[in-house]
Amino acid sequence: MTRFAGYRKQSSRGLMRPVVSAVSLVCLLALAPTLVGCDGCGTAKGPSAEERSKLLASALAEPAPMPSVGRGAVDSIGHPANVIPGQGPKRVEFTAPRMGIPLPILPGQGIGPIRFGATKQTIERLIGAPCDDATATLCRYVGRAVDFKLEAGAVTEIRISRKGREAKRAADGSVIEYGFFNGAILPDLYFGMQPGALQEQLGPPQKIEKIAPLGVDGFAERHVYDGITLEYDLWSNGKLVLGGAIVTKSATAAAATEKVLDALSKKAAEDAKKAALTPPTKVPR
Repeated sequence: MTRFAGYRKQSSRGLMRPVVSAVSLVCLLALAPTLVGCDGCGTAKGPSAEERSKLLASALAEPAPMPSVGRGAVDSIGHPANVIPGQGPKRVEFTAPRMGIPLPILPGQGIGPIRFGATKQTIERLIGAPCDDATATLCRYVGRAVDFKLEAGAVTEIRISRKGREAKRAADGSVIEYGFFNGAILPDLYFGMQPGALQEQLGPPQKIEKIAPLGVDGFAERHVYDGITLEYDLWSNGKLVLGGAIVTKSATAAAATEKVLDALSKKAAEDAKKAALTPPTKVPR
């Protein structure tokens, strides 16, 4: 898994303050403005295809473990409060590992290079695979845990889910589960984390909606932010864990995101120049 760590987000004023601390994040985000998947929304100058490939290689070269202790720990043990093992319909787990390049979740803007306004063809080109389920209003990737809502052929909403949430029902009534989403809410916020850990970075939500009775797979609360809505599931240990994220178009959230992307792209370029000027370390024989 690629490290998503590099800046803190100050949501009280809709601004994100860059505090770069990981080269991999800088390289990955430097790709976003140059690979924008939006039809008819203009293009941006950026690195060449060869330079983008090098940046991506650098981004994928620094794996980091998922947090397992502390407030930000990801709860991978247990089950949703209203999904009792051995009861209810058969559940079909998606067992493949994370797939594709890591995709940062960008409030108000999209995920990775995919932006609002992108067509199904653009999505499939940037993801590198056809939609698992495709209709006039939906492009779904079950294994990657991403649903793209389409209106008039263009993306208007992006829904990302934790592994194990229900993606759809099979003909026999079995629950087909989502796989792993290969990405995070910046800087390093993952599905399975508790609300307190996310709010340390994102600040308090604009609105909290309680879900009663519990929804599918323990869906218990909806936390609304500018450009992104977070869904929390009630777990068998009584805690809430991040189960879903819905990214919606927002000019203010997108503007804040773009400022950070610009700053990180410049930082990536500066770091590349410094690295080129730094002589290699000689190891004594």
